[in-house]
Amino acid sequence: MRSKLFIIFFLGIISFSVYGQDSLAYKSKWQTRLLVGTNIPMSKLLQGAETDYLLQYDDNSYYWQILSITYFFHKHWGLEFNCQAGTSSRIRQRGNNFMSNLQSKYNDDYYVNSSTGAIYNNNFFEGDISRGYLGLIYRFETNKLNVYPKLSIGVTSFMIDWGRADLKEKNSNTEHSILYLNKNRRGSAGALASAADHFTLAPSIFLGYKIAKRFYVNADIMFSHYKTNIVYEKTITNLYTNERTVEHFDYKKGISTLSLSAGFIFTIR
Repeated sequence: MRSKLFIIFFLGIISFSVYGQDSLAYKSKWQTRLLVGTNIPMSKLLQGAETDYLLQYDDNSYYWQILSITYFFHKHWGLEFNCQAGTSSRIRQRGNNFMSNLQSKYNDDYYVNSSTGAIYNNNFFEGDISRGYLGLIYRFETNKLNVYPKLSIGVTSFMIDWGRADLKEKNSNTEHSILYLNKNRRGSAGALASAADHFTLAPSIFLGYKIAKRFYVNADIMFSHYKTNIVYEKTITNLYTNERTVEHFDYKKGISTLSLSAGFIFTIR
């Protein structure tokens, strides 16, 4: 049903634009865009497990455009390259939340000493979720209104971190260690933070309304989809008997997101 609604929406926009083609301008060769927006999940990656905090990701996030360059090589056709950075308050606090979660989980029976790479990977200006796209644009323009359907391919990236805890049983000398690792990457814990890169398909449409000679206000609607292949392995080791138990947290999912943003277009003639 959602797919049908998107198709109807895009066809409606295209039909409107074709109707007004007699007054199209098509003067600019280069454009750049500045925008901020929000990501609304249509499917969710997080599952409510303690390993959620080790993913530098949130189903609900906001983003800003770091770079956007568009070149129109034809009256109707152009290419756009853009980079986006995203974050959320949950991502900002995930390291502390991971350690608090383990305290809550084991504190009744154990003294808990925990750590995670999540507390070190928080650079606000670079963002936590990165997206890079190359898009093919077909443009419709009037003197005031620009309508650009676009199909992009690119990469969505975020970090996969490690976590660990040392447990000492209360009123006993029994000790356990817990290690959370990306199953597909092993070694020492400090070396296990790695970027997960996901091929992304993203149809979109953006509209610009002229407010000055070279400036337009801009609204952007984008639907993106990619598949993850992440599996966390939780290993609990009894340090006295060396007995181990292993549990897995599966994050192999198809992730669909609706992104809504607003900003400005600057045209370079």
